[in-house]
Amino acid sequence: MIYFDDAATSRYKPREVKRALLYSLRHSANPGRGSHDEAIRGGVLVEETRDALCDLTDAKGAHVIFTKNCTEALNLAILGTARLGGHVVTTCLEHNSVLRPLHMLQKEGLISLTVVQAKDGVIHAEAIRSAITEKTYLVAVTAMSNVTGFCPPLESIGEICAQKGVKLLVDGAQAIGHKRISFDKIGIDYLCGAGHKALHGIMGTGFLLYGKKNFVNPLMYGGTGTESDNLTQPSLPPESLESGTLNLLGIAALKEGIAWTKKHRENNESRIYDLSLYLHDALLQTGIPTYSVKGSPLLTFRIEGSSSGEVAELLNREYKIALRAGLHCAPLIHKALGTEKQGLVRASIGVHNTKKDAKKLIEAIKRIAGTTK
Repeated sequence: MIYFDDAATSRYKPREVKRALLYSLRHSANPGRGSHDEAIRGGVLVEETRDALCDLTDAKGAHVIFTKNCTEALNLAILGTARLGGHVVTTCLEHNSVLRPLHMLQKEGLISLTVVQAKDGVIHAEAIRSAITEKTYLVAVTAMSNVTGFCPPLESIGEICAQKGVKLLVDGAQAIGHKRISFDKIGIDYLCGAGHKALHGIMGTGFLLYGKKNFVNPLMYGGTGTESDNLTQPSLPPESLESGTLNLLGIAALKEGIAWTKKHRENNESRIYDLSLYLHDALLQTGIPTYSVKGSPLLTFRIEGSSSGEVAELLNREYKIALRAGLHCAPLIHKALGTEKQGLVRASIGVHNTKKDAKKLIEAIKRIAGTTK
């Protein structure tokens, strides 16, 4: 199987990640729930991974909260900071992990919501500025579209939010590991990410980073291993937001995935960039329309007369190529692109992919499109 679905979850897992996962499995213990050596070792590993995430994202002194995925982190950031009667600005690029909790808050009459539309697939910082009102308390924007690969101008948006006194929430699910994000330089208030995508960890790991001057109310209450004689949830993070047992195996794998990704970042970026250019140029020569940014880890396209699901099924069944079709949980950008009915086929490039893989994908697409005999 040729795997082109890294935007859903990365296929390649470094040896260091597998080794850390197996070690933690063999030495299972609950971090923060005991004073024996293994529980302490687990607790230290958790704190080291928090530090590694802060280092990776240039977030000095930020709180780091572990979640089971980026969706949970985004819900925590959105629902845990909601202000009654407040206003939120977001964009049509967003994943349903952002759109659905915001829509729910709007539907319940708790907030008002403005969705900034893309112009030719692009979100401009000034459009964000124009959408901000006196009641705006949050701007929620992706760092990289999971459909087009477009990266909004975060630094300019961060400057606008700082000028307006508005908090900035960034969905880093697709970008972290591919794109360098500086939490402090941009002025991010809340940054959410996933461990199992471009950081090469395993599924079941996500995280929320937020500034020390900000707050997040808990959405879940329970045991934290601290203040056990108190029936009130601890007030300080991370314990206030991490009820229950953490995924130590996933966190151990994430720590090594971060280290590996940083070590090989330049080579990985160059490899993916070159393959992206090749794929986009090859499809352009066939006349098959593409909807993604050249050089990004994504190649999205459609074949006239066929639904995206039909194309993906043929690629899977006849050519053993795995990729993603449909709306990619991001309906508003498809509406903006005019592809909401048939969807798009998305090939997402990973560090394991080769030029040989790319050539086989292009040849298969050509055959399905009937452009070759």
